[in-house]
Amino acid sequence: MAARGILTAKMLEFERQAEERYRENEVMAAERNRMLEELGIIQQEQNRILEEKHTMSKYYESEALKHAEETRKHREDLAMKGSSARPVMTSRFS
Repeated sequence: MAARGILTAKMLEFERQAEERYRENEVMAAERNRMLEELGIIQQEQNRILEEKHTMSKYYESEALKHAEETRKHREDLAMKGSSARPVMTSRFS
């Protein structure tokens, strides 16, 4: 058995493996952080797209309502002009 303070080949191998695992863990942690940052960026972009879709939907809905109102007013105007321009039909029997 080795005396205290003297590192055996087996102890050196365990130490080397521990250092290797530590480096691998550091690399994995850095990669995990990078992936989380990327996911955050993706989530922000998805939120921006959803907000933009919602805004565009509201815009088109508003424009459709304006168009419908303009069309209704135009038809009313045509009906008013048409009724005043047409001769009034009276019955021969009245």
